[in-house]
Amino acid sequence: MNDDIVPQFELGDVLAMRCGNTLTASFVPGSSKIAMSAYRPVKWSSRDAPTDTAGEDPVLIYMAEETTLYTEPLLRSLLAETNATFETLQTLGQAPNGVLKTQEYMKISRTYRSIIRCCLEKLEHAKKMPEVQENELKEQRYTEAIMTFYAIECLWHLFEILYMQQQHNQMVVPQLLEWTRFHYPHTEDRATDLLLMAEEASECDSYWDTLKKLIMLGQLDVTRAILSQHRKSNQAAFQAAEAILKSMPIYQDGYALQKFCSQWEYWQVDLERKLASHVFAAEPELEVLMHLIKGNNESWDKELLKSQDWYEYLPGYLLYTRPTCKPFELRIAVTNWLNRWSQLRPNWQMTQLSRMVMQLMEHDVKLFIYDAQKLNDSHWFATHLIDLIYHTGHLKSYFEQQTIDLTALRHSMIFEYGSYLMTSHNLWQLGIDYLDCCKHEGTAAIELLLPRIPLRNERQAFKILALAKRRGLINVEQDICKVLSKRAYNDQRYGSALEWATRSKDVLLVTAIADFILKHYSRTGIMLCQDVITSIGARMFISPRLVFLSKYYEFYEFYRQRDFLSGAELLINLLASKITPDYFWPSLLIDALPLLESEDPKIFSKETIAILQHLEMELVPLIERNKLNTAKFNNQTSKTVFKDYRVENVEEILDLMRLACARNLARALIIENTAPTS
Repeated sequence: MNDDIVPQFELGDVLAMRCGNTLTASFVPGSSKIAMSAYRPVKWSSRDAPTDTAGEDPVLIYMAEETTLYTEPLLRSLLAETNATFETLQTLGQAPNGVLKTQEYMKISRTYRSIIRCCLEKLEHAKKMPEVQENELKEQRYTEAIMTFYAIECLWHLFEILYMQQQHNQMVVPQLLEWTRFHYPHTEDRATDLLLMAEEASECDSYWDTLKKLIMLGQLDVTRAILSQHRKSNQAAFQAAEAILKSMPIYQDGYALQKFCSQWEYWQVDLERKLASHVFAAEPELEVLMHLIKGNNESWDKELLKSQDWYEYLPGYLLYTRPTCKPFELRIAVTNWLNRWSQLRPNWQMTQLSRMVMQLMEHDVKLFIYDAQKLNDSHWFATHLIDLIYHTGHLKSYFEQQTIDLTALRHSMIFEYGSYLMTSHNLWQLGIDYLDCCKHEGTAAIELLLPRIPLRNERQAFKILALAKRRGLINVEQDICKVLSKRAYNDQRYGSALEWATRSKDVLLVTAIADFILKHYSRTGIMLCQDVITSIGARMFISPRLVFLSKYYEFYEFYRQRDFLSGAELLINLLASKITPDYFWPSLLIDALPLLESEDPKIFSKETIAILQHLEMELVPLIERNKLNTAKFNNQTSKTVFKDYRVENVEEILDLMRLACARNLARALIIENTAPTS
């Protein structure tokens, strides 16, 4: 990858080509897509006027979206597992420092790698399944995921060796040998086959090539085991080789460095003497092995041409030439080795993985982190590694020397990664855990992104509401409740719509749904969602219309239970409350008719006069205003607005109400002015 080259692309349609392949684009709200279309730029020197070909070609809109590996469930499970490890690391970071804490950081790092290795095994297994083999696109995605996360695990392992396990004065070669053995297992697999073949292995065509690779990988014990099974293992050359391999000094922790160097020099002189005296001349292939162990440049150069990458045999070469190499000396060794490699392979181009391995070995962590963000993992690796570096504090002095604010870098990467996860329909819950680590900015991002998550069902909605409530995001709760209310209303689930509307505390929304229920009742006589209205309680005070609905339903219940006195009292209060909607006056007054026509008066004279007053002062003026407003329309009359399921004509209501009021007033006055008999 060349950072100096900027990727270019074109839409390719006729209109875009005519405009010089210039584009305009905008983000699609609520998604990570970008809408692009052809665009003719207008400069200060050009006229802003239609071209001669305007209107000839349609304007096509292209939707661009970032590709991601996490469409596969296997990789989503990796994100979920690493999210749990990330949370554990945050908890550990709050504990007091100590030796045990350092050991826990190593466990965290190995846990991350273990999760990656487990995921790679699952991907390898899934890739062999028939349904994947038959789907070329899916197979390509699995291959890309395997390559990406193999590189991540390889780099993480090397970082762990160089910057977490090692102290400044410790030897690095044994750990690097383990690293190459772990990431180049094919030679070891072939060696296992040779061991199983016993003496017959020496007749195999790949016998000596496998031994050379084992030597270059530093696996001396396996080499000795295979050589001991050779048919000529009793001959002098093989016995001498066995003695050389067995006596080779291996540095152990706590061993005196000066004493080890003395033993190493003696061993080197002994090997050189035996080679000079042609002890292995009878077995040319065995002699080549001894030259490799001696670090002979000619022998190594010949075998390096067969290697897969520049760093494959570097640890093995250091084992035979600089076994006491320390981390701070590794940079010089790598530089010399790369120069040698470039001379052997002048046309070789370094891959991204090779470059990042070089950066780690040369201690260029700044550039390594920069390149880590270019991996096709949506910044998973860079984010978790930076977080681990921040908590361990091993590279604190390095970042200070590079004038890099590690805290700000960690905060930025976690924020970006969490925001990315929040845009995914399947990963948004994980994103919240990352944004929670970003304090005020994270809380603000959650508040913006939570309402944009598509709500697939009420179970998911309850989950989002719980998260919002836990963080005190009242606006988010209200927005989600509004969405659910409108969705329920469109699905004709009016009880749920009213319930969600009251939870949202949106006055306009609650009023609109209450209006619908009242209008539906005035047209059909059917009261919708009675159980919800019954359970509203104090929430009715969100909206005056909801108060009216709740109180009217209470009157409705009194009437059904034949508690006419309580119902009449409540009806009078509703008439005098000033919250009755205009369209509901006819229904409310008609409800008073049976009470007014009762032979045993339920409404007294004073209340009857009040009803008559409302009739003349409220309903009649409304009818007159409505006639004026609808006079110009032939298809709309007053009865289409003021309509009740019990009466066809609104004027009929006036006549019936006046007559009923007169009769009830006469009866009430007689009863009220008649002295009780003693």
